[in-house]
Amino acid sequence: MPRQPNPYQQDPAKNPDRIGAITASPGGGLHAAIQKNSKGGYNQRSRNSLTDTKLGEQMTGKQEQVYQNWTMKEGERKEPLCKDDVQEATGRIILDVPFTLHRKIGYFGASPDGVFEDDPSELIEIKCPLQKTYATFLRTLEIPAEYQTQMIAQVSCMKHKGAKSVLFVMYHEDFNPTFKAVPFKVTAKQIKELESEVTVLVAEIIESRLQAEANQWQV
Repeated sequence: MPRQPNPYQQDPAKNPDRIGAITASPGGGLHAAIQKNSKGGYNQRSRNSLTDTKLGEQMTGKQEQVYQNWTMKEGERKEPLCKDDVQEATGRIILDVPFTLHRKIGYFGASPDGVFEDDPSELIEIKCPLQKTYATFLRTLEIPAEYQTQMIAQVSCMKHKGAKSVLFVMYHEDFNPTFKAVPFKVTAKQIKELESEVTVLVAEIIESRLQAEANQWQV
């Protein structure tokens, strides 16, 4: 029987833990918000965008509606196909896992695509790109920076469950074989640096919320 879509990722807007939380997903804006220019400054537009999105979610208790384009829908369809192919090729079972909040940093969480049953220290992250992007990955085997940030965040949020590394998998059903996997080992330094950035971001969001609430009731 074909694998069913990950039940934990079917309707993230209904998960109360995700409301107002900075997530690992590239679409969530974390990577862009913490990138620094040559002078050591942030891209304030990206930072403000993330802050205001999470501020709105915290004040309303609802996640911002996100338009799901064709690529995103295709990713949802292909992810279980990829998991089946990886399991068949490796003999390793992939378990779906729920969104997990960081144990010490509030409003910070992640939801990797799965974890290997035989080794809970290894997560799996799957990308199902267009043909050209997949071909580029096969040629270079370079993991884009935003996906590296995503995986560091995933391990950070799930390290209390034993997470240490992520198997990064690119999948395209028209290629043979259909996937290419590259192990991504996350270092303690990477985790420390990311957690420092997220801690500052969370503090900025909370400060912005207090200001917004004060302005909201000001006559």
